[in-house]
Amino acid sequence: MQAQIIELTLLNHLFYFTEVSGGSTSAAITGNFIGDLALTYAFAKALSEKEDYYRYLKQPKYEEIRDFGFYCSVARPLHQNDRTEAYIQNTLFNVDGYVDITALEKSGKSPFKNYRQVQGIGIGARFHALLLSEEKLVLPKVIRVGRALETLVRVTPIKLDKKEDIDECWLNAFSLKIVFDNLNAAVALMTEKGKVNFSYILENYNLMKQFTYEEVTTLFEPIFSHG
Repeated sequence: MQAQIIELTLLNHLFYFTEVSGGSTSAAITGNFIGDLALTYAFAKALSEKEDYYRYLKQPKYEEIRDFGFYCSVARPLHQNDRTEAYIQNTLFNVDGYVDITALEKSGKSPFKNYRQVQGIGIGARFHALLLSEEKLVLPKVIRVGRALETLVRVTPIKLDKKEDIDECWLNAFSLKIVFDNLNAAVALMTEKGKVNFSYILENYNLMKQFTYEEVTTLFEPIFSHG
């Protein structure tokens, strides 16, 4: 198994709907992390030789990640990143970046306006993640993430003299359960070390923090090792 520490730097603003506040405008706030599911699919896209890699599905099949031959952990922020201003986004005419013709035609007869406030993570924000794989990967210079893949992220391999220099690694309980079936092992490890730390964000993002480099590689060794 190969394990590479990578630094991810936002080259423009990042918008993900990972936190929702109350109110009539349903403000969508981007959490201060980049999800493992988003990153793993982003690397799959960048490393794929096929132009038509993405299949347009109504529901993602996350279980397929196990067959990718690699996995990128949750990207942990190196500091409290700056946020963008709050923007107003119109949801009436567009659906995931495509024009909703039916809504557009009916809008002239409707007195209602559909919009929400969105707030992202600002340009220049930096994160650390752990990229695990069966074989050594040639990392792409950049990957694309975000709601419409509009955010460019620079990928930089990090070489540290000691693995202990890594403050901590973040994992996702959803991925451990649905994709890799090693959630029980991760919980047992956290309990044994006395550092149970869960942060529920969304149904498919339940962050598990305070893992060390060695603990993460131990959890994934049976999955990515040829032995």
